[in-house]
Amino acid sequence: MICTYLGHSTFLLETQNLRLLFDPTAVPAVEQSEKPLLVFFSHRHSDHYNGSLFSLSKDHAVTYILSDDIPSSDVPSDVQVVWVAPHQRTQIGELQLETLRSTDEGVAFVLFLGEQVIYYAGDLNWWHWEGESEAYNTAMAEAYRKEMVRLPEQIDLAFVPVDPRLGSAYSFGVEGLLAQSTVETIVPMHMWDDYAVIERLQKKLAEKSNAIVALKRAPYTWRIK
Repeated sequence: MICTYLGHSTFLLETQNLRLLFDPTAVPAVEQSEKPLLVFFSHRHSDHYNGSLFSLSKDHAVTYILSDDIPSSDVPSDVQVVWVAPHQRTQIGELQLETLRSTDEGVAFVLFLGEQVIYYAGDLNWWHWEGESEAYNTAMAEAYRKEMVRLPEQIDLAFVPVDPRLGSAYSFGVEGLLAQSTVETIVPMHMWDDYAVIERLQKKLAEKSNAIVALKRAPYTWRIK
C-alpha cells in the first residue's frame, strides 16, 4: 500500500485495487486511474468535511461513504453515496466496512481488505480536557473504552488522533487503542501542524516507536507493507 498524508486528518491510501481518501477538506490532485475511488467522511466538522469534494465525481468513479450526521442537502443527486451510522456493517465491493460511534461527532471506520485491517478513527478519541469536570472526563474514558473493545485484536494500520491541545492527555487515545489491540503501524493525525507531538509520542511509547509514522510535513508519501 502507498499512503499520502495531505494534512491534519486527510490521507489518501492506495491499495492493489482501490484508492481510499479519508476526511479531505480540499480537493486533492488525484490522478486518473482504473481503480475505484472511495471517499470517506467521518463527520461534519469543517476540519474533516468539505462539500466541495463532491466535485471529484465529475472526473473519477467515486463512491462517497458518509456519516449520517452530514446534511443530506449537501449531497448532489447524481453522486453515488453509502450512508453509514454507528455500529453498522456494510459491504462495498471487496471492502467490508464496520463503524464505531465517535466520542465527538459521527463515526470511525474499520476496514477489512482481504487479510488487512485498517482503522481510521475520525474524531473517535479519548478527549480528556483539563478544563472539564472530573465527571465529564470519567464518562469520556468509559465511552472510549466501550468503543475500543469492538476493534479487532490485530490491526495492520491505524490512523489515530494525537491532539496537542489536550496537553498531557494527547496520547490517551493511542494508549487506549494499544491496550485493546496489537497495531502494526500507527499513523498520528489531528495534530494542527504541531509535528513535535509525534516525537513526544515516540519517546513516551518507546517500545512502539518504530511502529509510529513520523510525519513532518504535508504532503508526505510512504509505502506500507
